Amino acid sequence: MALAVAAACLVGLRARRKSNTGPRTAAPSIAIVNATTVDAAVAPRARGCGAGRANASTSGTTRTTRSGRTFHVWGPAAYDDARAYPVVLMFHGWSSKGRSLEGWFKMEDHVDGAAFTVYPDSEGATWDFAGAQDLDFTADVLDAVAGEWCVDRARVLAFGFSYGGRFVHHLGCKRPDLVRAVVAGGGSWDWEKECASPMPVLVIHRTEDPTMRVAGGRDAAARWAKIDGCAADTEVRDAEHGCLAYRGCAAGAVTFCEDKHVDRSWPAGWNHTVREEYRSLAWSWFEELR
Repeated sequence: MALAVAAACLVGLRARRKSNTGPRTAAPSIAIVNATTVDAAVAPRARGCGAGRANASTSGTTRTTRSGRTFHVWGPAAYDDARAYPVVLMFHGWSSKGRSLEGWFKMEDHVDGAAFTVYPDSEGATWDFAGAQDLDFTADVLDAVAGEWCVDRARVLAFGFSYGGRFVHHLGCKRPDLVRAVVAGGGSWDWEKECASPMPVLVIHRTEDPTMRVAGGRDAAARWAKIDGCAADTEVRDAEHGCLAYRGCAAGAVTFCEDKHVDRSWPAGWNHTVREEYRSLAWSWFEELR
């Protein structure tokens, strides 16, 4: 299984280069149903606000947490240290690293200068899906970012691809104090006996993903719907992108988007991806959460 996933990820890198040659698609808009609110008291003003840091230092810089692990930061080109920016945490797949994900995913382009985009590095081939090791690491990353730049700790999005998607489900379940919402692209969810609180969740999955089957994405969305107190049925939120929102969520917004795009000229492994327009969609979904 591990070798298959690793191979798929390597093949996927070539797919991204190919798919990225086309025109950028404008970010679609998804309406959010009954999104939760965040108490500003749990997200204090970052120490980096007003620090006078130069713009150049926020582009592709590598930093180390207090435990010695690394992450990589892309900040707004027109960074203003008097403005608190959202943070988008990008968690890579199996046998990869943050800079490898950044090299083809380019989420900093999709947030278009409106947020800090941070790519942490796993310790070893993948993330800790069950324990606290990478939950604590995530907290350390956010502390380090907030200590250096002006960010809004109440506006943190965790976006994971593949095995990174599996991890953000775990993160949203166990440490909702760290993130405002999670997006899982092409990843399933390992069993969690209990989650701390409801969480806004967007699940994106390719119909023909051969590495992480679409049924795993559907199951993850349905499980979050139960946690968030949603009804069992859904309504169309974005027909063009195959997005369905669960109805009546009491404390969160749960949306599942199935990417049915097929290009028969692609090798099968290229379908394990999150296409560009869905990266933009994820950011627009997060921006609408208040």
